Amino acid sequence: MRLAALICRLVGVLIVAAAVTAPPPALAEAPRTRLLYVARDVDMLAAPPDALIAFDRLPAEGRVAEALFGARLRASPVSRFPETRPAPAAAFEELFVVIRAELGEGDTGARLSLGGEALTIPGLGTRLAATLDAFDVRDRRALFLEIVDPGHVFPAAMPAFRAALDPLDFDLQVVTVLDATGADAVESCTGDQPLALSLATGLADRAPFGDNNGTTTLAEAETYLGDALTRAVARGCGPSYNLIFKPEGAARDAAVVSHPLQPAAAVEDRLERETFEAMFLDGTENVPALTDYLAACTYCPGEARLTARRDDMAVRARIAELEDAMWDEIAQDTQRDRLAIYVDHCRLCLHSDEALTRIERLDAEAAAAESERRAFVAAQVARDLAGLRAYAETCVACTHRDEAQALIAEMESDADYQAERAQLTAALADQDQAGLDAYLAACTICDGAGEARALLDRLAAREALRAPCLAVAGLPQMGGPRKLEDIDQASATAACGTAAEAFPGDGLVRVILGRIAQAAGDDAAAAGAYAAGMDQDVPAAFGLAAYAAYAPADGAPIDPLEVEALALAGADKGDWLSHEVLSVLYSKDLVPGKTGRDAFGAALKIAGEGDPVAQYLVGHYYVYGIGTEPDPVQAVDWLGKAVAAGYTSAKAQLAEVYERGTGVAARPDQAAELLWTALGQGDAAATALLTTDLAERSAEVVRIIQGKLREQGLYRGAVDGVPGPGTEAAIRAYANSLGGQG
Repeated sequence: MRLAALICRLVGVLIVAAAVTAPPPALAEAPRTRLLYVARDVDMLAAPPDALIAFDRLPAEGRVAEALFGARLRASPVSRFPETRPAPAAAFEELFVVIRAELGEGDTGARLSLGGEALTIPGLGTRLAATLDAFDVRDRRALFLEIVDPGHVFPAAMPAFRAALDPLDFDLQVVTVLDATGADAVESCTGDQPLALSLATGLADRAPFGDNNGTTTLAEAETYLGDALTRAVARGCGPSYNLIFKPEGAARDAAVVSHPLQPAAAVEDRLERETFEAMFLDGTENVPALTDYLAACTYCPGEARLTARRDDMAVRARIAELEDAMWDEIAQDTQRDRLAIYVDHCRLCLHSDEALTRIERLDAEAAAAESERRAFVAAQVARDLAGLRAYAETCVACTHRDEAQALIAEMESDADYQAERAQLTAALADQDQAGLDAYLAACTICDGAGEARALLDRLAAREALRAPCLAVAGLPQMGGPRKLEDIDQASATAACGTAAEAFPGDGLVRVILGRIAQAAGDDAAAAGAYAAGMDQDVPAAFGLAAYAAYAPADGAPIDPLEVEALALAGADKGDWLSHEVLSVLYSKDLVPGKTGRDAFGAALKIAGEGDPVAQYLVGHYYVYGIGTEPDPVQAVDWLGKAVAAGYTSAKAQLAEVYERGTGVAARPDQAAELLWTALGQGDAAATALLTTDLAERSAEVVRIIQGKLREQGLYRGAVDGVPGPGTEAAIRAYANSLGGQG
C-alpha cells in the first residue's frame, strides 16, 4: 500500500509537470491509429512502438491513466524525467483492441482469467467499457478476443459475451477459441504479426486481397480474416473455431480501417515474395509446387485461384490414371465394342487415337476377304498393272491370283507400256522431279507410279533433312544465321552431317558444310566445298565464294574483278549474298565503270524480296544520297523494314534519322528506344553513338537513355538530358554487362 501511495504521489507530480510543459514533438506526431493489447505476454513486436498500448490486465476503474503511464515506462528501455510524463492519452482516429483470456467455469458461472485476475463476463464488459471511455478515439474499429477454453464453456457463454461486448460499438468483433493444447500454435499461421495487426496495417485492402484504395471495408476485412482463420484451422495450427460479429445492418462497404499503420518490413518482404511466387505458379503444371505453396504461405495471395488450379490438375491426374489403367486392360482387345465404348465415353481421351487405330485395324481384318475381291476387280477393270501386282503379291485368300497373273503378262508386252516405262526409267535415273510429275500425270498403265512416288518422297525427305541444316547454318535467305559466329557448331555439324549422310550427292548441303568449316576457321575446307557447289550450279556457293574473296581471312589483297565475276554469277541465280557483295563492291568504287547507282540498283533488286541487309543498304543509300537522291522518307521506310526483319545494324542508322528529324518528323523517343535496344544487342554503331559521340545526341534522347539507365540501377544522376561523364560511364557499364562493346 505504501508503494502504491508513493506511485500515486509520483504520478500526481508528473501530471502537474505535464500540465506546464509543452508536449514533445513525438507526441504531436503520434499515429492516428492505436492498438490496445491486453495480455500477460505482448507478442506484437511488429507493431509500430508509438502505436502500441500494452496492458497486462484491464485497469480498474479510474486507473487507466496509471496503466497508460506504466505501459509507457515498460515500452521504453530508459525513461528520462521530466521529459517522460503521464500525459493524458492523445486523441486519435481509430482503435483496435486485442484481449487474451482463459475461460473457465466458476462457482457462479463462467469466469475469465485475465492478467492474473478473475472476471465475470459482465465484469469484462464493464471494465473494458471504462478503459475505452478513457481514450479520446473517434472510431472503435475491431475487438479481437482470443479465448483459451479448455472446458468448452464458450458456446453456452456466448450470449453473455454478446451482451457484454455489443454495447461497446466496435465495427467488428473477432472471437478465436482455442483449446489449451493449441494455444501455442496460433502465431505459426499468422506470420510476422497477429491478425489484428494485419487488419490495422490495411493488408485486407491491399492487392490482391482488396481494391487497394487506402480504406479497408467491412467486406474486405471479413474476407481477409475469414480466409486467414479458415486456413489456420485447416492447417491445424490455429484456433479450434472462430466467430466474426458485426453490427446488425452494417453496410458491406463501411470503413473498418481508414488510417492504416505502416506494416513491418518483414511483412512487406514476405507479401511481395509470396505475390511473385503466386504469379510464377499461376501457369505451372507442377502440382507439388502448388501444394507446397498453399500449405506454407503466410498471406497467400492468389490462394483461391491457385487452389482451383491445383484441384483441377488433381482431378485431371486422377482421371488420367483411371484412363491409363483402362487402356492397359483393353489395348490388345479383339472386341471392337469395348474399344468403341472407351472412345465414346472417355473424358481426357489420352488413348483415343490408339483406340481408333485399333478399331480400324480390326475392321480391316474383318473385311480382308471382301476387300481383296474388290481390289482385284477394281484393278482388272482399270487395267491397273501396279494394282494387279500388289494383289498377286499380298493377297491372303488369293481367289483370283491366276487371273491376275495372266492379265499382268498381257499388259507387260504392250508397246505403249514399253514407251511409258522408258520415260519413267530416264526420270528415275536423273532424279528429275519434273519428269516424275510428268510421268504420273500422263501414264496410262502407271505400273511405275509407286517407284515414281517413292523417289518423289525421297526428294521430299531430302528437303526435310535439309531444313534443320539450313536453319542452323544456312544463309539468311534460307532462314539461317547471318553471321558465321552465330552458327552453333555442334548443332550445325549434327544436322548437316545427317543430311549429307542420307544424301551424299546433295550439293547444297555440301556448300553449307563449307560455311560451317569457314565458321570454325577451316578456310581450305570451305573453299573446296564452295568450288564443289559451283560445279553443281548451287547459287549460294557463288555468293559465299565471292564474299570469301572480298574479305579473305588472311587479309590478303583482293581482286575486285574476281569478286564481281563470282557475285554476278550468283546474282543471276537469285542469290541474295551475291547481290549484297555487288552492292558493297560498287558503292566503294572498286570496279571500274561501276558507280553508286549500280550499288543502289543491286541492293534494291532484292530488298523488295525481303533481304534485310539489302533493305538496310537501300535505306543507307537514301540517307546519304548514294546512287540516288537523298530521301529521308524512303530511308525511314527501308531502314524500318530492316529493323522489323531483325537486322540490328539498321537500328543506329534509323535512330539518327529520327533524331535529326530532317525531312521527316523528329521522333527522339523512337530514336532513344532504337539506340537502347541496339546497345543491348552489342551493336558497335549504337555503342559509339551513345559513348564516344554522346555529346552529339539530343537532350531528349539523352534524357530517355538516362531514365532507362536509372531503371537498370546503373545511373543515379539527374535525368536532365545533359550528356555528362556519369551518363557515359553508366552506358559503358550497361554495354559491358551485356557483353557489348564499351
